[in-house]
Amino acid sequence: MKTEAEKHIIEFGSRRIPYRLHRGDRKRLRIVVSPELTVDVFVPKTVNNDQVHLSVKKKASWIARTLDKLESYHPLPAPKRFISGETLVYLGRQYRLKVVKDSKQPAKLLGRFLWVWVEDKNDTQSIKKAVDQWYRKRANEYLKKYLEKCYMVASRHNVPEPLLVIRKMRRRWGSCSSKGRITLNVNLVQVPVHCIEYVIMHELCHLKHNNHSKAFYSLLTRFQPDWRKRKEVLDRFRLS
Repeated sequence: MKTEAEKHIIEFGSRRIPYRLHRGDRKRLRIVVSPELTVDVFVPKTVNNDQVHLSVKKKASWIARTLDKLESYHPLPAPKRFISGETLVYLGRQYRLKVVKDSKQPAKLLGRFLWVWVEDKNDTQSIKKAVDQWYRKRANEYLKKYLEKCYMVASRHNVPEPLLVIRKMRRRWGSCSSKGRITLNVNLVQVPVHCIEYVIMHELCHLKHNNHSKAFYSLLTRFQPDWRKRKEVLDRFRLS
């Protein structure tokens, strides 16, 4: 059963930084600063709160810098209203939503517009469903394609072939399980192709090193020498 996260605060100078503490079956402490400007700390069940607080306090400078960096990119996007003229992002480029009253049919990208046909233009749930289905179809098509491309590089270094799962994720672009399964966020098709390749390559490296050790980053650099530049671009996009 999943337990609710504990809420804590660390002080860094005059600044108070809240974080959410998650306990689970893991070996090491992990701090995640998300594009939504939240801080999550994942720790083993046996570590007491004082030890956690001390570890987080030691990382306070890095946490503050990361939060400031993410906040400087752009504000959190406003909730989508799913009306004509609204901006959508696909493979790092902006498109406009075009809602047309007509017999319902699958959404289609035509020029710089994503066309959606619905019987009632005020039925935002139907419009949202059509847009979500279009993104999912593109994700199933392109994420598989780019995984195959990246795996051609990784396979030369005895990285096992992964099982791919594509679904919506709230806090991550991708993840890798100890059983060899890579999960990619449907919304990953919103970011530029070179960022998609970075996320996939990052997760492929976890199939050999299930951590963020020097060996992991050494392998990632071998696979993708410019991964830092790609990550910097990716960090400008917020999970929606």
